[in-house]
Amino acid sequence: MRPANEGKCWAASLGGCGGTITREHLATESLFGTRIRVHGGFFGTPPVETSIRKLTANILCRDHNKELGRTADAAALRLFRHFKASHHPLQLPGSRILRPPVERRVSGVNFGRWLCKTHCNFMVANGMTPDPAYMRYAFLHPPGKPIYIYLAVGLGDSMRVADGRDPVVSWSQFLADGQPSFDGFSVKLSGFETVVTTAPIRRNGQQMIDRIRTLEWPTPLGPFRIVFDWTGEPPAIQDGTWSGSNNGSGHDPRARHLGK
Repeated sequence: MRPANEGKCWAASLGGCGGTITREHLATESLFGTRIRVHGGFFGTPPVETSIRKLTANILCRDHNKELGRTADAAALRLFRHFKASHHPLQLPGSRILRPPVERRVSGVNFGRWLCKTHCNFMVANGMTPDPAYMRYAFLHPPGKPIYIYLAVGLGDSMRVADGRDPVVSWSQFLADGQPSFDGFSVKLSGFETVVTTAPIRRNGQQMIDRIRTLEWPTPLGPFRIVFDWTGEPPAIQDGTWSGSNNGSGHDPRARHLGK
């Protein structure tokens, strides 16, 4: 693909560029096999089968690409593997002696960075400019405004992840009538949908869960639990009116439990 700013690093405004402009996979390569099916957006409506190598654009420099690879991409891959493991609890280590599944941990901050960098990739590849707050969050720079990272299901709702019925990665942009400054998006990781916005939103009139702490569902050997760690998140507003996941966000930081 050849976006309008092909050959330029979309993170250049943050400083720290190094090396040549590299081929960036719009969706993390390690999540896929060699062949993928894509549809919508710049590919048009009908599904198209193609090589994962074609879902790329020269839009990040070497150093920025490498940083996101070892942090953001690694967190998404780790979470994806946890989702897949949850379908086979009797094949996990210790299952023969009926030991409950061990608690899995994922960096919530790096997962948030992955969400933001995925959004930036698709926006830039489509010739659009993402909100600078998302660019900054992807590289742990203070974004300058609140960023809400919502789980797109309600507390206690059932959910389906990594069972083969959903695309591995899907992305969509949200716009709000009468709010030209609003920039939001949704990213699904194998059915696990996260909505990211720069303004608080509600779902069916109910407050959504900002920065999920725990996913949990039952297995024959006990609960399978994934814990998200939001330690080290960059402050959003330097004067303290809103500064990260637990200060002023209005959400209970305790674990959230979801059925599968």
